[in-house]
Amino acid sequence: MLNIQNLVPDMSESSDDEMETNDNDLQPNKKINKRQTRCWLKKAEFSNVHEAHASIELIWSKHYTNNGESGKKVYYRCKKSKVRGLQCRAGMYLLFNSNSDTVSMYKTEANHDHVEVEEVRGINEDIKRSIEELFNDGITKPKQIIRALQVRDITVPTIIKIKNYLVQYKKKKFGSYIISLGELDDWCGRHMDVPLNENESFVVSYQIIYADEDTEDIEDNDDFNENKFRIFISSVRLLTIASISSHICADATYKLIWQGYPVLIIGTTDLNKVFHPFGLAICTNEKTKDFEFIFRSVQIGMKKINKELLNPTALVADAADAIKNGFQNVFNNEYNHIMCWSHMKTKIDNYVCHIDNKDIAKEIIHDIELLHLSNSTVVFKLATILFFKKWRNNKKPINETIEDFLDYFDNEWIQSHSGWYEGIQLYTPSTNNGLEVTNRVIKADGTFRERHVLSRFLTISSTIVNHWSIERDLSSTNVKVFATESTISLRLWTSSYQWAKTTKEIICIQMVCIKQKWTSFKLFEKSYDVWCLEMMDDLNWKTSKCSCPAFLKDYICKHMVGMAIRLKICKPPAAAKAIPINSKRKRGRPAKAKRALVVQ
Repeated sequence: MLNIQNLVPDMSESSDDEMETNDNDLQPNKKINKRQTRCWLKKAEFSNVHEAHASIELIWSKHYTNNGESGKKVYYRCKKSKVRGLQCRAGMYLLFNSNSDTVSMYKTEANHDHVEVEEVRGINEDIKRSIEELFNDGITKPKQIIRALQVRDITVPTIIKIKNYLVQYKKKKFGSYIISLGELDDWCGRHMDVPLNENESFVVSYQIIYADEDTEDIEDNDDFNENKFRIFISSVRLLTIASISSHICADATYKLIWQGYPVLIIGTTDLNKVFHPFGLAICTNEKTKDFEFIFRSVQIGMKKINKELLNPTALVADAADAIKNGFQNVFNNEYNHIMCWSHMKTKIDNYVCHIDNKDIAKEIIHDIELLHLSNSTVVFKLATILFFKKWRNNKKPINETIEDFLDYFDNEWIQSHSGWYEGIQLYTPSTNNGLEVTNRVIKADGTFRERHVLSRFLTISSTIVNHWSIERDLSSTNVKVFATESTISLRLWTSSYQWAKTTKEIICIQMVCIKQKWTSFKLFEKSYDVWCLEMMDDLNWKTSKCSCPAFLKDYICKHMVGMAIRLKICKPPAAAKAIPINSKRKRGRPAKAKRALVVQ
């Protein structure tokens, strides 16, 4: 660098910032706008270009370039001012001399006059905590977060900053997007120990099967030469509920994991028809081996918490053979396969619409609904014979569409899957609606209607199981207790009290067998006009049985409670006797009805 000339004014170099004037600018009535003239001072001189560029401070940003007789001038502006706003008065330029290799540096005499604003990078920590709270409450979209922050009168960051922070927070909360089978094996191994906290989730059992691994011990022949995994997550409290259950509900749900793996859920229902899950399984498929794994995992869980092995008497599921075969491979005892009535009814409705005569189709559906209300296996078998006798031995000729439906109904729902009537097993639901609702709750509350990659869904599934367990903790505020007897609601108390006050004839007889003889389906239909109530003694009156459809569905009915009121076994609450008092009719002749669409 050559000698520096400090504070030497170079007014000749200021012509670039001066305002040119002409005759028009000298008009007396026109306001003259002048730009302030900046005084440039030579600050340094460098022997080459590299030295000049190395001396430029970070505060300067290249602005524009001018070419003149003395050489090329490269002007720099202060970076503290906005590009399109009011510029700082301080400035600097480099003069590349045309007659030599030297470079001169000039700066303005004026000092920096910009407002010192400390640049905030990223999002404030308080705003980050607010975003995290909103995300955990289910507000996961950037635009939704912006609206929520505006409502709370919080400074709103840009949407790009929010998106970037959500990516960081998801990675911090759920872990990496990508997970290998080895990492999955390690994750399951770390969560295998039974925790002391009954609500804490843990891995009950898992299987990691590699494509090139010998699977003779596992006896897994499905999807040969494919990587497979199976994981079952539960808690001590959920397994304790499973130990007192007599039937199992099973189903699979999709659209939770991006890779398409199904989530298998099994559980049971109590006498209030409330579903209680045993746990949650994630598998690569939903074949026989997958359901066999989840049923066997429950038995493994019973051993881990020192409970007796399950011996269920019924399986509530759809018509999938994989569920039934997996159940049979684990529980070798005899059981009733209860076909979900909702699934069966949907299949029937889709098939019966092909019948040409809509009135006949409607009558067939009505008859099938009567078959569904059969209160025992004997009654169902006899009613089925009468059903086919009515429609096949009818004197009227039947067309081909009716015959096709009857063949389909016989093969699919009588010979193959006949467990869709109410009386196949008492105190067992005829539908899987409780489990279906649980699937919906998982999608709405657990995953917030989003699909997740497998690595992150493992963390989410552990949280879901933990929430299920806390909901059934007796210390919780809104606890879901496993009901061992039916709860009588105020509405049922009221209807039972009203029924007990009626003058209907009631015939009381001792425990004797009465044979019912039906020669036609019409006589079977007429049998629903009379209900048979089997009343127990005083202490066990809630274990009484009734043949009405309400009892078969809810395990309790107004006939049972009303009879207990009549026999003075129980006393209804005072609120059940609250009958509204009718208002007194006004005196005089009633007003005539006015014309329609007239304001009265």
